Amino acid sequence: MKWIHYLSLCVIFSDSAFSANITEVETLYTNLLSGYNKYVRPLTSTSVPVYVNATFSLVGIQEFDEVNGKFSVIGFFTITWSDSRLAWTPLLYSNLSTIELPESHVWIPNLTLVNSYDRIEGLGRGIVPVTVTSTGMAYWSPGDVISSACDVDVTYYPFDTQSCSMLLTCWGFTPSAIVTQAQGTEINMDYFSEHGTWELLYKKLNTFLTSTNSFISIDIKMKRRPAFAVINIVLPMVFMVVLNLLVFVLPVESGERVSYSITVLLAIAVFLTLVGDNLPKTSKPTAMLSYFLLADLVLSSLICVFVILGLTIYYKDDSEKPVPNIIARIVKFCCHSQKWTGRIKNQTIVEPYKDNSADKKFSLPDDDEEEDGDEIKVTWKMVSNCFDRIVFVICLLVIVILTILYFSMTM
Repeated sequence: MKWIHYLSLCVIFSDSAFSANITEVETLYTNLLSGYNKYVRPLTSTSVPVYVNATFSLVGIQEFDEVNGKFSVIGFFTITWSDSRLAWTPLLYSNLSTIELPESHVWIPNLTLVNSYDRIEGLGRGIVPVTVTSTGMAYWSPGDVISSACDVDVTYYPFDTQSCSMLLTCWGFTPSAIVTQAQGTEINMDYFSEHGTWELLYKKLNTFLTSTNSFISIDIKMKRRPAFAVINIVLPMVFMVVLNLLVFVLPVESGERVSYSITVLLAIAVFLTLVGDNLPKTSKPTAMLSYFLLADLVLSSLICVFVILGLTIYYKDDSEKPVPNIIARIVKFCCHSQKWTGRIKNQTIVEPYKDNSADKKFSLPDDDEEEDGDEIKVTWKMVSNCFDRIVFVICLLVIVILTILYFSMTM
């Protein structure tokens, strides 16, 4: 126990003996910056470039503008380089190994976003200090909202995937003076917050070195979360078109067919104006969802036309203008039903006849004889009902095919 107590006292007194006070920190600060020229890059030899290493930490996705091609993220860099002018001997300053120097008083690499959306400017606002070790290694962590230009492809909206890159370099320096390189390929996601619209699929930090330039590329690939657009745009549009299709089920005698179909058509038109704010406002390329909504609007307009044609046929006078034979044949072939003929097949009983035997027998006439004896007279009302059935089936198939094609081509 005595030895443990003795060692503890030694550690306490050793720490207090080698801990620097404010006077020694000020002395070190003055000695390091005395005669220091921040406009001259740190050199060991004019033939050896300065290696600037960088890592990137992604905090979150702030904005992705499909119309203007603007991609903004929140993040910060950790940039390191070596400056021999800022090295010192720790023993001369009570074993002081690190010091924080103002960003505006020392040389820092002018790391610049090349494909900036607003304006080209270097990182840093003069508020982040530079941490320097006794060996001359400098650590700088500038953070900002980085906005870059990005090529947008909204063809498969809302199931689209976007890829954006941010290029950074030390502007004005060739690789013979400064080499900008990524310290690893992984992007730090420890501080990342999920975005409500976009899901990250790929994120890498790459280095591109040529004879004239050295770049750091932050490559991000993300996929849109489609639930909002599907629930609020696609499905309501499909339901309204199906609702408009039910006009052919409405009895003609109600007198509400035209008003019903036009009311639904107007509702669809108003809905399209409301959802237009959520659609990508770009024509190159145009989202397939825009064509899908346009097709549904055209189909609803055609349904109104078909309703008017059906009513015109329904109220024609059979005595003044009888149904043409070719139309009558089509009606008999496509819409033949027991309700129209007023008879039930295979249930007609003829008078019994007697033969040489005493038993009574029953027989049914041949099909040909039955058809000749009971000819169907087709009226314009029957033509209108047949027309409604055919249009209903065709429009329903068109709606199903359009919906399946859209989801199969975009997902």
